[in-house]
Amino acid sequence: MIYKNISIIFFFIIGIQLQLIDAQVQTQNKCNPKKNTGDCLGYYLYDINNISGEGTLYECKNNTKICDVITNTPGYFKVTDANYSVQIPYIQCNDRACKKLAIEDMNNSCDKNTSGELVNIQSNNSNPEGVYLCINYLNLIRFSENTSIYLLDSTTIAHNLFSTPKNSRYIPIAANINSITPMNSTNIDTGTYLINNKLYSIKVNDSNKEFTIDKLISSGIKAFHVEYVGFARLIDDFSIDFSKEYLSKTLLYICQNGRCTSTSGFLKYKSKISGTKVVICMGYCISEQDPNSWNKCDSIGKNKAFYNHSKSTFEICVNAGDNSSDRFEFKKIKADTINYILSLRSSGKTEYELFVSDKGGNIIGLTTGSNYLIDVDGDGVVDMLTCLQNSNFCVVKPLSLTTGYFINSDSNNGNDLIYCNGNSCEVQTENHGYFINSNGEIIRCHASVCELLERIEVGSTCVSHPNEVIYYNNNYNSFQYCNGNTEIDFPDEEFYIALNGIDSQSLDYPVTLNSGTEPVLLKIDQYSVKQVITDSNGICINNKDHKKVNITNCKKPSGTYSKYHCTHENQTCTDILERSGGK
Repeated sequence: MIYKNISIIFFFIIGIQLQLIDAQVQTQNKCNPKKNTGDCLGYYLYDINNISGEGTLYECKNNTKICDVITNTPGYFKVTDANYSVQIPYIQCNDRACKKLAIEDMNNSCDKNTSGELVNIQSNNSNPEGVYLCINYLNLIRFSENTSIYLLDSTTIAHNLFSTPKNSRYIPIAANINSITPMNSTNIDTGTYLINNKLYSIKVNDSNKEFTIDKLISSGIKAFHVEYVGFARLIDDFSIDFSKEYLSKTLLYICQNGRCTSTSGFLKYKSKISGTKVVICMGYCISEQDPNSWNKCDSIGKNKAFYNHSKSTFEICVNAGDNSSDRFEFKKIKADTINYILSLRSSGKTEYELFVSDKGGNIIGLTTGSNYLIDVDGDGVVDMLTCLQNSNFCVVKPLSLTTGYFINSDSNNGNDLIYCNGNSCEVQTENHGYFINSNGEIIRCHASVCELLERIEVGSTCVSHPNEVIYYNNNYNSFQYCNGNTEIDFPDEEFYIALNGIDSQSLDYPVTLNSGTEPVLLKIDQYSVKQVITDSNGICINNKDHKKVNITNCKKPSGTYSKYHCTHENQTCTDILERSGGK
């Protein structure tokens, strides 16, 4: 028994000695970024002032064994060294100083009040729990293993640590595995870029490398070379010899009013060695099309594009058949125009693939989530062709079932919409307002740019979405307009409402007001909510049924009618309440 106790004591002492040795080794290896000693890797906040909480930011790279002081770099940094991350898990810096950021000090939701901050999101249906940068209530970004690029809108974020570029509202930021900082713009050239599936123009001042970023609203099929995750540059020169490596990072996109969706198709370019070549873009453009198969147009070659070297033409094989039979033939992809080429999926069906080219005739690909007014069957009557979202085919919608306003994919004007009344369709130009349709879609037009709202962007109650169109109780076929917090149905007959007590600086309705605190007059009909613009005579509204009446009625007894002068879209109405004896 004595020997057993001695053995226990012996091993206990040995265990303590090993722990002491391990602790001594950890202390010796603990990073001191200031002295470049110990095992250092990642970011550290050192020499912390006890009063201000500010310290010096170091970055230590294991391949150099040197720790550098980081200054004038705003952003957020994650501490990965286990010896430090318990006390200092995150660091936040503006362009002046850096401070510790504890997880318990973070908000746990992303909304307009926390935009621009790191937030600690608890597990929900959309995002797993963890620390994110809140861009807005729809977009959260994480620290990323591969460099990912995002844009912050300096006019909408509540907390901006990052420096805003001169003459630009947008701030490009880069998310890496342990940092979210302004993007390094030294290698950016002037051009058109796709950033998180939206089009932007970047103009770089060569003398000082300052740049401006502007949103673009162009449409059509385009090719982009991916430079970072979420950041790709437009390819606009197809006369150069693309390498396999370059093409392996090239993607095709269909864009509508500046919003883009990846698609599949074909890209034609000139090779110094073998002349004109065509590559297949099923995702990245990595497969070269067989140059000897251009003359095979059949069920196997259907929907494939080739370069006909004997005719020096770019062609695509399609099914030009009808309800009774398939008929395969080549269609020439012409340069200097946008080609729209239909291919019947199979005989007996009214489903089509629609191929769209760029104007130069160098790209052709499938379109998706789009609408076109096209004479599909050649009977001289324009049809409404709808290409389904997240699908490779299109259908002709019966006009009797097609009502409301739709995005017009066949236009480069950002405010051209297709309006269908159940009997016919036509293109209409709209500037400001909300527009709905029989597909359960909501379009918002602001400053002459119209965009289809994603369902996640649309509210279900008026409480937090005043002056917007909502899906009532999340029913995608039940629309209501929110006049403040009051729900208003879309009527069969148009009527007018006034947004009263409007502050021109905080109006949510999609029009930018430069001045005025008086009402804005709106017209609501079966499929739209529009701002009313009048001539100098104004407009007279019956206060009981809210309908337009003859202007002379505004001279009738007080309280029955109201007269509005709304002559400028960027101003509220003037001379508003002209009742009894009004002009």
